[in-house]
Amino acid sequence: MKSQITLQNNKGFLIAEIMIAISLFVLFTITTYTMTFSMDGLKIWSIQQLVKIKDAVIEIDNIIDSDEEAGEMFGNNSRKIKIEPFSVIKSDYIESWGDTTCYPRVTFDESKLEYLSDGIFLGTGNKSTDIEVKNSIAYISTNSTTQSQPDFFIIDVHDKSNPIILSSLNTGPGVSSLVVAGPYAYLANTSSISQLQIIDMHDRANPSLISQLRLPLPEASTTPSRSNTIFYRNGYVYIGTNKWDGNEFQIIDVRNPSSPSIVGSIETDTLVNDIFVYKNKAYIATSDVNQMRIIDVSDKHNPITLETFSSTGWETQQGRVVEYFENTLGLGRTVGGINRIHNHEAFIFASSTTLHMDFSKDIPGGVYGYIIRPSFVFLLTHASDAQFQVWNKDFTNKTFEMSLLKNPVKMKCDWSTIYFATGDEYGLSILTL
Repeated sequence: MKSQITLQNNKGFLIAEIMIAISLFVLFTITTYTMTFSMDGLKIWSIQQLVKIKDAVIEIDNIIDSDEEAGEMFGNNSRKIKIEPFSVIKSDYIESWGDTTCYPRVTFDESKLEYLSDGIFLGTGNKSTDIEVKNSIAYISTNSTTQSQPDFFIIDVHDKSNPIILSSLNTGPGVSSLVVAGPYAYLANTSSISQLQIIDMHDRANPSLISQLRLPLPEASTTPSRSNTIFYRNGYVYIGTNKWDGNEFQIIDVRNPSSPSIVGSIETDTLVNDIFVYKNKAYIATSDVNQMRIIDVSDKHNPITLETFSSTGWETQQGRVVEYFENTLGLGRTVGGINRIHNHEAFIFASSTTLHMDFSKDIPGGVYGYIIRPSFVFLLTHASDAQFQVWNKDFTNKTFEMSLLKNPVKMKCDWSTIYFATGDEYGLSILTL
């Protein structure tokens, strides 16, 4: 009986073991099938993604190699091209030569601001007139009461609390404005002897004057003009002068910096205060009834005025500064003595092809510097205790203002730092964002 019971028990264990084995086999078979199916699916997905990536790379390469203006503007000379899964910045390095080194997107947090107002002493009575900053090297022009003083300075501002003069140069007449493109500085002179001087800065410690140019007189008896503003674009400089009997807007070929030559000009019949050129259009701020003009400069020998803009208050106010960023155009004006709230000083034009004004704002003190960056507008004004102001893009809200302790004459941006030409013998002040 006992052996019979043991045999039955052994049979039960055997059946259980067989059932477990069968279950494990089924589970293994299902798992193996599932894994095989998953691996096949993963393989197919991976191949599809690789094909997608390959196609995206080919499409981006084709766009980069072409002249197509694809994607959205990202700064004036760059475009952001989005082809999933990539986002690429395509830059036009020829057009951007000499252009601003300001970041295309600048954040603003007033808690992080640091204002350095001490500047650097340039000499008694030697007042700064303009400033350019490229990669933490500042270039300052001055106009001194003493002819023997330097009027062009190269300053290292890597340590913003301790700027260092690398070199300086006395060009002779004094300088009203300057622009820097690569190793050359182009100076607009206050002299009647020459209106343009070109400085070679391959050796920043020893800059040298390599050429100069005098604007031709309409008649031998004509009193020569003085240059007031200058802009560089793609091998040409554009000079705006005081009102005189000749043409106030001049186009000069500087592709050979040692031998500049005038190629075209146009009469504005008024003082030209600022110039910005982009894609064969020159935007100029002037001091008469037409305070903003668009000039077609595609034919450098024959510039043509395309459109003008006028606003109330032109009898006393001047178009002072032009700003252009990602097809948005800005104009800043002086206040013209007593501020009149209906005569605005800041304007936004939503299109760069037509002077249809979108927004404007009364800015007591006038506008002397103008920077547009999404989604801010930075203004340099001469308003008491509010020389630096931050607005939203449609001028409905002023988010910040601060005193600069003086009334600077120019404002420029390098990376995320703003520099001011202070208009005095201490040259510059610095605001880090």
